[in-house]
Amino acid sequence: MAAALAWRFNGTNGGADLDKVQDSEPPTPVSVMRMGKNRVNMEDEETLSSVAHCIEQLRQSSSSTQEKESSLKQLLDLVQTRDTAFGAVASHSQAVPILVSLLRSGSSGIKMLSATVLGSLCKEEELRVKVLLGGCIPPLLALLRSKSAESQTAAAKTIYAVSQGGIRDHVGSKIFSTENVVPVLWEQLKVSLKNESLVDGLLTGALKNLSKSTEGFWSATVRCGGVDILIKLIGSGQTNTLANVCNLLGALMMEDSSVCSKILSGETTKQLLKLLGPGNETSIRAEAAGALKSLSAQSKEARREVASSNGIPALINATIAPSKEFMHGESAQALQENAMCALANISGGLSYVISSLGESLQSCSSSAQIADTLGALASALMIYDINAESISASDPLVIEKTLMKQFKPKAPFLVQERVIEALASLYSNPVLCKTLADSDAKRLLVGLITMAGTEVQDDLMTSLFALCKKDCDLWQALQGREGVQLLISLLGLSSEQQQECAVALLALLSKENDECKWAITAAGGIPPLVQILETGSPKAKEDSATIIGNLCNHSEDIRACVESADAVPALLWLLKNGSDNGKEIASKTLNHLIHKSDTGTISQLSALLTSEQPESKIYVLDALKSLLSVAPLNDILHEGSAANDAVETMIKILSSPKEETQATSASALAGLFHCRKDLRETHIAVKTLWSVMKLIDVQSDRILMEASCCLAAIFLSVKQNKEVAAVGRDALAPLVSLASSTVLEVAEQATRALANLFLDHELSALVSFEEIMFPITRVLKEGTLDGRIHGAAAIARLLQCRPINQAISDTINRSGAVLALAGLLEAADGDASATSEVLDALVLLSRSKVSSGHTKAPWTALAENPHTILPLVSCVADAVPALQDKAIEVLSRLCLDQHDVVGGLVSEIPGCISSAARRVIGSNLLKVKVGGCALLVCAAKEHCQKQIEILSDSSLYIQLIHSLVGMINTANLPSENGDGESIADIKISRHSKENSSDTEMVPHTAVISGNMIPLWLLAVFARHDDKTRAEILEAGAVQMLTEKISQNAFLYVV
Repeated sequence: MAAALAWRFNGTNGGADLDKVQDSEPPTPVSVMRMGKNRVNMEDEETLSSVAHCIEQLRQSSSSTQEKESSLKQLLDLVQTRDTAFGAVASHSQAVPILVSLLRSGSSGIKMLSATVLGSLCKEEELRVKVLLGGCIPPLLALLRSKSAESQTAAAKTIYAVSQGGIRDHVGSKIFSTENVVPVLWEQLKVSLKNESLVDGLLTGALKNLSKSTEGFWSATVRCGGVDILIKLIGSGQTNTLANVCNLLGALMMEDSSVCSKILSGETTKQLLKLLGPGNETSIRAEAAGALKSLSAQSKEARREVASSNGIPALINATIAPSKEFMHGESAQALQENAMCALANISGGLSYVISSLGESLQSCSSSAQIADTLGALASALMIYDINAESISASDPLVIEKTLMKQFKPKAPFLVQERVIEALASLYSNPVLCKTLADSDAKRLLVGLITMAGTEVQDDLMTSLFALCKKDCDLWQALQGREGVQLLISLLGLSSEQQQECAVALLALLSKENDECKWAITAAGGIPPLVQILETGSPKAKEDSATIIGNLCNHSEDIRACVESADAVPALLWLLKNGSDNGKEIASKTLNHLIHKSDTGTISQLSALLTSEQPESKIYVLDALKSLLSVAPLNDILHEGSAANDAVETMIKILSSPKEETQATSASALAGLFHCRKDLRETHIAVKTLWSVMKLIDVQSDRILMEASCCLAAIFLSVKQNKEVAAVGRDALAPLVSLASSTVLEVAEQATRALANLFLDHELSALVSFEEIMFPITRVLKEGTLDGRIHGAAAIARLLQCRPINQAISDTINRSGAVLALAGLLEAADGDASATSEVLDALVLLSRSKVSSGHTKAPWTALAENPHTILPLVSCVADAVPALQDKAIEVLSRLCLDQHDVVGGLVSEIPGCISSAARRVIGSNLLKVKVGGCALLVCAAKEHCQKQIEILSDSSLYIQLIHSLVGMINTANLPSENGDGESIADIKISRHSKENSSDTEMVPHTAVISGNMIPLWLLAVFARHDDKTRAEILEAGAVQMLTEKISQNAFLYVV
């Protein structure tokens, strides 16, 4: 309430006191701080002096026993009352040795006081280690064995304190083992067993500490009769020892299961069950449950005994005790978990417990029983984990339905409360919630229900119930705009946790539902969201920034509303001081929020780049990149402007000593230059290029990757910016070297840079084809899709500036580049960019004629691997006309060796026949028209009727006939083909390889080529029916044929 009022009424009150006259000027914050600092310094000096004086008194042999006792008491008082005394003792090299010496050889009183001081010092870990290494253990053990109860107590306290090093106390473990501390402690416990005293609690506490790290602890415990001692201590009921004893007993059973038989032979099991009851301290109940958990895990007989001793109800009551008795803290949680684990061991697994509790809800006779059962179920759901899942899996949908059946409006408050508690456990369980729909939303709704006032609880419960029924989404469950208004009302008038739940639910809504975004805006949600962004908890700030980003991304009008609410400063704060997730969210939200150049924000972001915070600049750079991507070019180029300073700073930090800063700056510049063609053509691109060039000879793979990526972006304008081309010449050699890197990611980014650099054919011609072909082919085979696309582009640009001679063909064949290109075409699955680059390369390769000696034309690899033909045929069917033409040109070269495969695929793939016919009709390139005819001839061999039906259905048949007649009238000279390539290269074999042999008579027209192919297709169509023949005659085919035959025009028949 106070927070909301502060938001609404900030600055509107508090003016009345200004009229009052101040009697004296209050101290300023600086003066208060200075006074406090002086006082602390004086206390430090006084403590240091007092500690030094005490130690000096203890060192002097002339000091009497009384004087030494007085000094020890004074030193003890300093240690116990002043925090600075620990540092004073630690800084004095003789302090611990003197105290240990007095412990070893002083009078009884001095020994006790020395032990007490040493124990007090152990509160500081550094001093505890010093005490331990100072040789305190032998004299402490001697003092423990003395007959004086006070001496024993002092020694036990210090042993307990010095043993608190935990699992990582490797040095202490060795010392305790060497000095036989464990046997001595068990021996002392045996002696003092008859007398209930503070010593027993301290000794069992020390043993509990030592059990975590001391070598040979458990074997020494068994040898010394520790099992019997622990059993007797449980029977004695000493409250100061019970928690430690139960802990030791449970751990001992897990180490040695044979101990269980001794426990079962007496009354220990029943005594442990009794300790679960409400009359005992929470820590004792928790450790007793832990012992029962170990016992039931290690022994089948124990599980039967616990069950027969009415242990199951006792364990169920223990699991619900924290809720019923309003317990808090670690012991309460341990009691709940240990009791439930013991119950699971006895019942055959946690899943069985959950299902049994669910089933028992139907037979409960009272609301109290229902509440208790639900409480136990909540405990079971809380600790259900992957191990329980592996033994026997529970069905979370069944659990949810079971709980929702108890969710009745008229049910007693306690039952409703327990249902909510169980649902909270279910939706918060990482294993169970995975298969539940909308588990995050349900968890947040449950959280709000537990914290909200009664006036909104009913509405929230209704929403939860609707969401669980699965017949609506979150927006509908919350009743649309009404739910949004309710959630917004909870943003200001609520606790921090309630605010977190409400804003998290709004974040989910804003992600899933577009209507919600206008509802948030209309309900006045933007101001409180910005307020939370400024003053909320870290989690609430992140969710608020997420919502604001979603709002801005949805509508320009909403974005303008957010902009007017002044959210940018709070987002910049989150960008600087938030968690990594918060910084990322802030960066993305700023990108959505700011759509025009904002010099103030750019300046602040630039300042963050050179400040100590945030340490990581990745999200600052991302936000700055987005702002600069929309900044006017004149602003960026104008020296002294905010945009120019920002770019200059980004370039400057490329030389930062921090690897991450260098890499992220290079990445941000890459993104900026990639989207700003105008900026790539300026001097800033050249300046950046020189700075990035310095990074491509470092050892860091990450820097090499991001630097290469930045070069690739700048090289996109290598043809337009001659200065970039000049500098790029120097980048060729190092990039070729990086392309051969053993780190694939580095090689891929270097290939990207080279592919763009090869846009300049002069630079492309400078590279050794054989040196670069193998690294590029590796990227083409193994890289990401983007890397493979650039690999294909690099090959195409390399081929554009050099003839495909025998040496180049041999290199391509040895590298396996053609099959790698075909593999990319298949993997691209229609991606236009990949398809274009691959076809560019394959078209150039398909025009090669080298086939002498042992060197084959590279494109023949496609004919030798028929599986590579399918992606090419798919391009004819589905791609845009420009790519269809390229695919037709490549496929037409395969009709000689694989006409059956080509024809079959053209017939089978939907749309291919129609697409090929359209290109024959519509293309202006003779090679494409003839190539398309070649595909149709191959398809007509086995599927002529099907082809004619497809063409007729698509109204292309008559148009195609007229186009074919027109092609017969086209001059046959190779030079008349628009691109200078002879159509004689397009050939079709009339017979499959399987049907030919050396002894078989091959007809003279075994191969059809060139301008004979359209005529052949017409002949195929003419055989179909009278209507087709009439159409051919009407188109004037006979007159044209007569004229061409008289001119001996058909040269391409073999």
